[in-house]
Amino acid sequence: MFRSLAITVRKFAKTPIPAVPPTIGLRTLQPVGVQWKQYANLPHSKPKLPEQRSMDDSNGLPPVIDLEKRRKVLELEIEVMRQEGRKVPSVDTIKPDQWEHLLGLSSRNKRRQYYLYLWNIEMVRLGQKIKKERKQEEIAKRREELMKATAENDHIVYGLFHNTMFLRIYDSKVDHFHNNRLVQAMQFGINLVIDCSYDDYMNDKEMRNTAKQLMLCFALNRSHDEPFNIHHCNANFGKTTMKQLEKHLVQIHQPDFPFNVTERSYTDLFPKERLVYLTPHCKNDLTEFNPDDIYIIGAMVDKSSQEPVSLGKAKKQGLRMARLPLDRYFQFKSGKSLTLDQMVAIMLELKTSNDFGKALQFVPRRKVITVDEAAAKEQEMRQAAKFKINFKKAAGDRWNNSRKPR
Repeated sequence: MFRSLAITVRKFAKTPIPAVPPTIGLRTLQPVGVQWKQYANLPHSKPKLPEQRSMDDSNGLPPVIDLEKRRKVLELEIEVMRQEGRKVPSVDTIKPDQWEHLLGLSSRNKRRQYYLYLWNIEMVRLGQKIKKERKQEEIAKRREELMKATAENDHIVYGLFHNTMFLRIYDSKVDHFHNNRLVQAMQFGINLVIDCSYDDYMNDKEMRNTAKQLMLCFALNRSHDEPFNIHHCNANFGKTTMKQLEKHLVQIHQPDFPFNVTERSYTDLFPKERLVYLTPHCKNDLTEFNPDDIYIIGAMVDKSSQEPVSLGKAKKQGLRMARLPLDRYFQFKSGKSLTLDQMVAIMLELKTSNDFGKALQFVPRRKVITVDEAAAKEQEMRQAAKFKINFKKAAGDRWNNSRKPR
């Protein structure tokens, strides 16, 4: 078979190749292996509508490659890498959003790094599953031993797996208890707004970080004795932030779950005169917590850009602005930016005690210069100033001694 294939290739090489018409792309003359390599390395593109495909075909352009075929090529690539002994995940464990990310990667090196990342996640889950099974086996074995030990006794035995006068509190009961607090806060609590309209100013990594911080805000507020009635306004469910938040909080859209999220603006929900936007870029310090005001926190992780976006938005909407009086209490080493969960913790303490000394204890100490560090820095500055004065004095004496009398 190989011999006949080689003969046909030689004959095809001897025959003259006709000129390529302008309607045929150069891709049709490439070998199959080259087509597959370019095919697997194509960047992710959204599938076009049938009308657009027909227009492309009529213009003589090459047809759009189907994403399902690209996915099969990537599955074949994963299988080949597994046979080579590389660390790649199982095809069955890859989720649809992960497939979408894989199809969007433009190079083979990026795909290999993402394969390694998915493999590490799969190994962690497999280890947790094995650990859970071992724990269940140990519990069953221990229960069987206790049953054998107490089978001969006729009296009542108290303890684990036996009779007890205490009721066991499950995690679901604790969740219901905390959710009941949030329901009471929705009815009688103080409102707090988290503005989720900054997705266009963040990259994908920052939006994922924002979703994690929103989840921490929910957990922190729920565990407090007097939680806020938090409203997540200007939510865009097509962006990464809300998609990741839906993964962390699966019950977010259930009607009985105490989580307020809406696509509407806070100006449509509350009167303007009660709204106060908390932004670090303004010059007005927050002196006290007013329960009649509704404070707004911007859901933005601004690691890449420090532009005063929230300040411009508050000015455009004609809202009052305030900032935390951090400079009165601390001297910072680096930036003064705080995470969303730290802001919610500070506002919860202000609502409870209205004491900035207690509330600002949630500011991370790694960003603040302590008293010892300030004293050491002041001592270094004094020594440097003293050395500078002595150096000037010695230089002046040397210059006076070198001057010749007239």
